[in-house]
Amino acid sequence: MNNLIQVIDEVVELKLKAVDRIIEEFIDPIGEIGNPEKLIGKKYEEWNPQDVQRLSQVYGTGDDTPLSKLIFKRVYDKVKQLEAEAL
Repeated sequence: MNNLIQVIDEVVELKLKAVDRIIEEFIDPIGEIGNPEKLIGKKYEEWNPQDVQRLSQVYGTGDDTPLSKLIFKRVYDKVKQLEAEAL
């Protein structure tokens, strides 16, 4: 009976390792699609108009896309920074 439990534990451990590898190789990269900077491999400040155009083709041009949200946040943060510097 102990051997059977040991075999079951080994099988479970192997399956968990396999699941971890699947997550690492296939699922984690999908999460990067939600981040325009990671998808294009550049920080927002380094983007050129062609980068924005390419990303718009991926995310669309609506107001509720990861791209538009990132651009809004970066511009808003810059305005707040300039505002703080002016005071």
